[in-house]
Order: sequence, then C-alpha cells, then structure tokens
Amino acid sequence: MTKKSFKQKAKSGMGWSFLIQGGNQVINFGVSIILARILMPSEFGLIGMIAIFIIISKEFVNGGFSASLIRAKNVDNADYSTVFFINIVSSVLMYGLLFFTAPLVAQFYDEPILTNLIRVLGLILLVSAFSFVQSTKLNKDLDFKTQFKLQLPALVLSAAISIWMANNDYGVWSLVVRDLSYAGFATIQLWIYSNWKPSFIFDKNKLKYHFNFGYKLSLTQIINTLFDNLYKVIIGKFFSAAQLGYYTRSKSLVEMPSGFFISGFNRVAYPLLSSIGEDQNHLKSVYSRLMKMLVFVVSPILIYLGIIAEPLINWLLTEKWLPIVPYFQLLIIAGLFYPVHKYNLNICKVKGRSDLVLKLSMLENFLLLVGAFSAIWFGIYGLLFSLVAVNIIVTIVNAFYSGRLINYGLHYQIKDLYPSFLVGCFAGLLTFGLSNYVLFQFSDFTRIILSGVFYFIIYLSASFLLKIQAISDLKSLIRKN
Repeated sequence: MTKKSFKQKAKSGMGWSFLIQGGNQVINFGVSIILARILMPSEFGLIGMIAIFIIISKEFVNGGFSASLIRAKNVDNADYSTVFFINIVSSVLMYGLLFFTAPLVAQFYDEPILTNLIRVLGLILLVSAFSFVQSTKLNKDLDFKTQFKLQLPALVLSAAISIWMANNDYGVWSLVVRDLSYAGFATIQLWIYSNWKPSFIFDKNKLKYHFNFGYKLSLTQIINTLFDNLYKVIIGKFFSAAQLGYYTRSKSLVEMPSGFFISGFNRVAYPLLSSIGEDQNHLKSVYSRLMKMLVFVVSPILIYLGIIAEPLINWLLTEKWLPIVPYFQLLIIAGLFYPVHKYNLNICKVKGRSDLVLKLSMLENFLLLVGAFSAIWFGIYGLLFSLVAVNIIVTIVNAFYSGRLINYGLHYQIKDLYPSFLVGCFAGLLTFGLSNYVLFQFSDFTRIILSGVFYFIIYLSASFLLKIQAISDLKSLIRKN
C-alpha cells in the first residue's frame, strides 16, 4: 500500500468509524436519558449486577478470533467459515452455562429476578454469533460506511421499543429488551446485506492458527472484564442496588465521550497499524500522531464535564440522580488516563505480543483487586479513589512496556501528551470560577452552554498559541484530498 493510498484509506475509515460511533453515542445517550428519567436507579443497578456475566460470556465466544482475523495477512473463506462455525458452537455452550447458573447469581445478590433477567438477556450470545464474522470482515476491510448503514436502523428500532416498554411500566425489562432487540436487528441487517456468507468448511489448521494468537487476547479480555466489573460486584454485594445504579450511571456518562473517541480511533487504528508491516519509523509516526489526537480531543471534554457536573446531572437526569455527582467527578479523573492506558495495548497486538497484553492486564487486575479490597472499608468513595490510583499506575506501566516495542516509551509519551492536559486544566480552572461565581444564578442549561463556550474558546485559543501538533493533524485528517 502506497503512503497516499494509506492516507486516503485512513481518512475514509476514520470518518466512517466516528460516524458509526457518533450515531451509537447520540442515540444511546438520548435513550439512556429518557430511560433514566422514567426508571429508578435500582433498576439500572439490577442490570449492573448481571453485566459482568454477559460480557464475559461474549468474550468466551469471541475467543480472540476477531483480532486474529484482522491481523492475519492472507485470510480466505476457509478462515472465515471456520471461525463462524466455532462461534456458533461456543455461543450455544456459553448460553447453556448461563442458563443453569443464573439461580446461583440471583442467590449471591439476593435478587430473585436476576434468574430470568440473565436467561433472557443471555440470548444475545446466540443472536450475535450469527453476525460475528460479517462484522469482523467489515472491520478488517475498514468498510465502516456499510456498517453505519446497517447499524442505524437497529439502533433506532431497539430504542423505540425500549422507550415504549419503559412508558408502559415494564421496568427493568425495557433495558433487557433494548440490548437484545438491537443485537437481533443488527444481525438480520448484516446477514442480509453483507457480501459474505459461510461455506461448509471447517479447517482444523485454520482454527489452531487463529486460536493460538487469539486465546491470549481473549483470556486477557475476560480477565479485564472480570476486574473492570469488580467494583460493580462489590457495590452490588455490600451496598444497595440504588448505589450500584448511581455508580453504573455515572460510569456510563464518563465512558460516553471517551468511549466514542477511543472506540472510533481503535476501530481504525488496529487494522491500520497492522497494515503498515515492518516499517518501524512509519509505525511509530502514525501511532504517536493518533495518540496525540486522541488525548487532545478526549481530555478537554472530560475536564469540562467534571466542572459542570452538578448542573449537567440536574438538567439531564433530574434531581433524583444528583447523588451521582461526586461519583461522576472521581470517575472522570480516572477516565483522563484511560485512553492512553488502553491505546498503548494496540502496539502490543500489532507486534504480535499478545503475551505482553496478557501480562500487563494481569498486573492491572492485581492492582484493582488490591485496591478494591483495601478501600472497601472506607466506603463507596474509598473504592472510587482506589480506582483513580490504579488507573494512574497502570497508564505509566503500559506506556513503559508497550512503548519499548517501537522506541516510543514513557518519556516520549509524556512529552507529547502533557501540553493537551495542561491546557485543558488551565481552561478548566478559569471555567470553574466562571460557572460557580458568576453564572451560578442562571438556569442549569444556561450555565452548561455558557461555560462550554467559554471553556472551549480558551482551550482552542491556547492550543493554537502553543502550536499543539494535534490541531494540524486533525485538520489534515478531515481535509479533502
């Protein structure tokens, strides 16, 4: 691939990737706000209790095959068909395990309704397995335009069904049906309109090849999911369902902007970086520039949201959700480090070091475990402070080890990224004073808008004055060829 065609493919893929992520985020955010106004925090807490079991089951079914198919250079129909059929079998086995262990989960949390919730929501494994390969193939080809066209109807239909159910007193089931119906509609779309259909091929050598690379990533992701949701399990077990609802809602609000950009970048970054090959200098250049753009965009948004947290929550979710404000602000601090922490793992996968991904993830999870059980005695806020500390430590460790693979270590990353953080914090301090000491008499909506305009004018102006490279890179990315 020439550098010109590489750049064109990067631009097209990045644009459609963000359009997919943006469509998901806008619709899901709007629906979540509507549902949060109708439903109670405890109902969100019930879903938070079972989320870990559904997510881990999905990772067992995935088996790391998606990453392996994307990374492999010479993939044919035998590869895709083999992975398709192993996915179907895996999904059946995992759903069976979920079905029969559901009563044990309900007993652990002392919430009988969880048995039926798990058994119904678990059907998502069976449904999604039929479109796993089609979706992976589109990702490998950077064909996000097709994905956008197929996913949008699924988002809209599932959102409409969920809101109707919530308004008709179906309670927590409106949340379950939302996820399940989306998976169903998306699978139907991919199956009908995708240009790939499975052949009756099952190649043991292909399975062995993809499994040998993918199982480490899958195991890593399973362990990560287990520990990422550790705080949900602890809060659900030792605190109330309402407190878990506050935690899950604040966490989802923090993950909305960061998740949009991280997923948008990673959806393109991994296949794009994988396609570069052994050109070490080119790989380092593309990797570092993508990281700087990611931090330049994500960090100011999170800082701004932390500053206007109280009027934002009150305006969006109503007064009943105001207790989540301190949860939200602490999770934002942790979220500032999350993009760098996660993005650094891309280079390990590109270099074929799934073993290093596993080791780094094991260290992270060990720290989460120690932090959680050390901090639980200090209550819910002790848990949140420990989460912040772990994110800082893990970001430093990941940057050190991952960066060595392309000579882009911790020192260089700090040098490249700190200007965006400092400018964001500077603009944040000025905006905090404006919002709390000048605009406090205005309505919540007015405070949010005026504070936002002021913050981003300061942030962008200071960035231009300091000539932060990410600005020119972003302009180049979106400029027409």
